[in-house]
Amino acid sequence: MSALIRRHGMALIAAGAVLGIAVPPLAAAMRPWLLWISLAVMTLALLRVEPAALGGVLRRPRLALLVLAWVTLGVPLLVYALLAPLLPTTSPFLAAAVLIAATPSVMSAAVFAILLGADAALLTVVAIPSNALAPALLPAVAALMGVSAQVDPWGMALRLAILVFGSFALAGLAIRLAGRQALRAAAPVLDVWIVLLVIASAIPCMDGVGEALLARPLTFLLMLAFALGLNLALQAIGFAVFLAAPREGALSAGLVSGTRNMVLLLAALGDPGESDVGLIVAAAQLALFVMPVLVAPAYRRLRRRP
Repeated sequence: MSALIRRHGMALIAAGAVLGIAVPPLAAAMRPWLLWISLAVMTLALLRVEPAALGGVLRRPRLALLVLAWVTLGVPLLVYALLAPLLPTTSPFLAAAVLIAATPSVMSAAVFAILLGADAALLTVVAIPSNALAPALLPAVAALMGVSAQVDPWGMALRLAILVFGSFALAGLAIRLAGRQALRAAAPVLDVWIVLLVIASAIPCMDGVGEALLARPLTFLLMLAFALGLNLALQAIGFAVFLAAPREGALSAGLVSGTRNMVLLLAALGDPGESDVGLIVAAAQLALFVMPVLVAPAYRRLRRRP
């Protein structure tokens, strides 16, 4: 069973998101547990990141700082520059795309890095300051795009503190109790639990999406295609921008360019069914869970290429 989960983990994650859409009461019931599931995911991901790799990124932070600047400022400016000439200023697609691009890196970016073979240590270092800037950046971008977004900076900061300090503390305790060698040997088991917990997190992330999909199925599918196209295009552009970096670094920059923390944005925008922008962001959240299945072959080929 564990080998099956590891082999088909990315497809199972996508299936978890579909389950959350198909069974709205389950997604709603699990929503209060999302923070704690995310904490468990981050803790296990940290156990799979070698301390030496994290130390290496911190000792030579140039690439991490460049990726952070790119995903925080470069990507939203690029998205606006590319789409503003093509879409009306009142278009919900333009507003949603810029908001998505300005949303911080997903906190569990290391999980996607592990699944796709990118640099988990680099993305862990990038994710923390990226999210720390969100309480100031998201309201400013929302205001510029004329979108109503209720961002609670203290609540967001508290959730971030729980995730960062809690996961590092729990991972440190596990390393102290079990030892790094035992955890290395348990890597396949940890990977299985990571997949299972990401599946569990995908279900509550789809809270409200099922109802919105039933109300406007064709519109939602169009929005999903737009969100998925945006995600994949940003990954390709991010990889190209950092092509001169080591291969894992370029893959990581590409991954984090499109893989954003939609949970923060959905919380700020409210019920996905209440606005077109909210529905597009909900579609982008679904695209986040579907994306690994689609890009995995390309990541494998790029890792092998000299």
